[in-house]
Amino acid sequence: MKKVTITIAIIAVLTTSFLLFFNRNGAFAKESDATYVPGKKCRVCHIKIYKAQDKTPHANSYENLVDAGEETNEACLPCHVTGYGQPGGFEDAKSSKGLAGTTCQACHGPGSKHVEKGLSKEQRKETIQKTPKDACTKCHKTHEPHPDIGVKSLPSLKKEMERLQERINELEG
Repeated sequence: MKKVTITIAIIAVLTTSFLLFFNRNGAFAKESDATYVPGKKCRVCHIKIYKAQDKTPHANSYENLVDAGEETNEACLPCHVTGYGQPGGFEDAKSSKGLAGTTCQACHGPGSKHVEKGLSKEQRKETIQKTPKDACTKCHKTHEPHPDIGVKSLPSLKKEMERLQERINELEG
């Protein structure tokens, strides 16, 4: 009985230590009071990357939830917005407009320290996470248990088809 109690205590200590030293992305947690900032703040220094990302489905991932009527679904929000459930992260569409969608900080962590004035380039690098190995798979493997995801994505797919048809008509003259 004593061995079981000691084993459980050791497992509890190790689990707590793991959670304290690692954040949810699997990267070492940095001791920081950084908060999430509107995604457009990244544009100031990273204009080419921002423009490229802004044309990807990630930039409009929150709109997909709105189209499907799932914009308040707590199971969907962690992957379709930035920083949901985290200090300073997305709360709702009105108060967190700059965090709707999957912005740079969804993978790199909160950016308030990164955008502070007066930091050198090297100091800025220290304030933001490198992209963790599981940055993509933490969201892109979660739809497997949702058989209705295809039906729920229909409004977004129809909207995209309409946009493409408009572009085709525009190009054909």
